[in-house]
Amino acid sequence: MASLAWIALLGLLTVGSNALRYEPAFEGYNLNENKTATDPLDYYGEWSGHTYHPSPKNWRFPFYTLFLDKFVNGDPTNDNINGTMFEQDVMQTQLRHGGDIQGLIDSLDYIEGMGVKGLYIAGSPFINFPWGADSYSPLDFTLLDQHYGDIVKYREMVDEIHKRGSESGSVFLLHWTNADFCSLTVYVIADTTMSTMGDLHGFEGHLNNTAPFLLSEYKVIIRNQQRQYHDFHPQTGDVRLDKCPYPVFWDETGAIIGEGVTSTFGSCYDSEFNQAGDIEAFGVFPDWQRQVSLCLNIL
Repeated sequence: MASLAWIALLGLLTVGSNALRYEPAFEGYNLNENKTATDPLDYYGEWSGHTYHPSPKNWRFPFYTLFLDKFVNGDPTNDNINGTMFEQDVMQTQLRHGGDIQGLIDSLDYIEGMGVKGLYIAGSPFINFPWGADSYSPLDFTLLDQHYGDIVKYREMVDEIHKRGSESGSVFLLHWTNADFCSLTVYVIADTTMSTMGDLHGFEGHLNNTAPFLLSEYKVIIRNQQRQYHDFHPQTGDVRLDKCPYPVFWDETGAIIGEGVTSTFGSCYDSEFNQAGDIEAFGVFPDWQRQVSLCLNIL
């Protein structure tokens, strides 16, 4: 069986779960089914009766890449499901167009007819900001984004994909940008992008603008107490460490960064986050600098 790095996507297909505490208001979208759990280690979800099978020995087959929101709108009733003012607008590139799991189900014959054997769905399935149409800004790693469909709908999608593979004998694989789910000659894969998150935290003094790179780090501010990550916290008080537990850094040539750089690091906050400011993920910055900045937070 392929390794299951992320348990709950596609309708709690696995036996364990990495979801958040059970939220009654999101019945059908919770990735954790243990209603009494208070610790992430106790979260749990299962698709009873579902059978898992080994991954293929050869992954060399045609793939098709898509952003789910920009694909096919199969269920217009979920276009503005959060009830906010800024969700769906097909004339705007940053707002929702309405694509969803139902739209993908409706398009499976078309996709298979093109000879596609694997789907790469960019983004995560987690709840995002209403305008987070690319799905790379999760706000809660325990809830499915209601714009795409509930657990039942994900399971229906898996069944439909498996049905086509079983009937045609072809390999038809689904890949979601982040764990592996497999069945017969049909393969459903999901990746879990944990390094990109929603804009729930900010740097003190720079909540509405870019924070210049600062090795001594900024204090992290939670923007809204009503919406935050529940299973970890960006700041453990105001404690500063004189000596910080940084990892070994390498430069672009593969050489270890010397004392000339690491000796300048100084103090840092005792936190689960690197808080050295904002820089572009790609550009003229050395790799070690990107590793301690916002673009590559290490949890």
